[in-house]
Amino acid sequence: MSGTASDVTEPTEPTEPLRVSQLDAAELDSEVHQLMKNQFKKVIKYLKPGTLSSIEPELNSALRLIIWKFSLYDWGSTVGQHILDLKYKAESTSSSKTHWINSTQKWLYCLAAVGVPWARERFLDRGALPVQDSIKQQIYKVLHWTEVVWKCASLVNFLVFLQQGKYQSLLERLLGIRPVFQQQQMIRQVSFEYMSRELLWHGFAEFLFFLLPLVNFRNIKSYLTQQISGKKSRASLQSFRCKADYEKCVICEQWPTSPQEIGCVHVFCYYCIMSNYKAVASFFCPECQHQVEGAESIQPVRVQIS
Repeated sequence: MSGTASDVTEPTEPTEPLRVSQLDAAELDSEVHQLMKNQFKKVIKYLKPGTLSSIEPELNSALRLIIWKFSLYDWGSTVGQHILDLKYKAESTSSSKTHWINSTQKWLYCLAAVGVPWARERFLDRGALPVQDSIKQQIYKVLHWTEVVWKCASLVNFLVFLQQGKYQSLLERLLGIRPVFQQQQMIRQVSFEYMSRELLWHGFAEFLFFLLPLVNFRNIKSYLTQQISGKKSRASLQSFRCKADYEKCVICEQWPTSPQEIGCVHVFCYYCIMSNYKAVASFFCPECQHQVEGAESIQPVRVQIS
């Protein structure tokens, strides 16, 4: 099929895009469809649950059709490609001129990008195809294995794309279209000073992310608290424990949950004292600096009744 005047340009070779640009465009296309789907869900969220469940495949196809109409059909490129200044070029060996995607290829793209997903959602994913008799079972198996073969072929095509940089999707290869830059790209020069600074900070951040989990901040806090307070008293259980000692954990300062003691008059929550002891084996009481001698020294509080 010969292209129209708008489908053909002068013999100026378009710039080939990088693989990452093509993958970014495909990712943007997926995000646009998901955003439109989320916005539509917000519109209908006040309807009765399950009202539109029976026509969900048709609604998804309608969204895809709208995106196709206002992107590929009007611009000759998808939304993601248009953002990156890419446009579909039709492969042609008969002329040195650049042939852009034509109407036939656009409609075939619509059939594959809109019609095929609708058929999969309607008949395979939802199990709407009855399989009572043998003929219908054979149809179901054919559709299922066709999808499996397509996925395998798409995987092979993607591996070839990573090697050659052309035809990111199997559909593009079958239609003979691939994205190219519409205009000559300017060469961007980046200062080596800027790049070196970015690499330096990136390496420093990587080092911090590796180092910080190895630092025991509880131990550091415990040591600094001991040095600053300077308290060395070792009050024992022989000292009188007043009523206020039973009503406050010296760590969280809340009513003690499952009260515990470590050999001094002060009371701790079970989880407070155990978590601190597991983090710092030489943990000491924040009030009197009494050190925990071992896990066996953490005992339930013994209440003295007079």
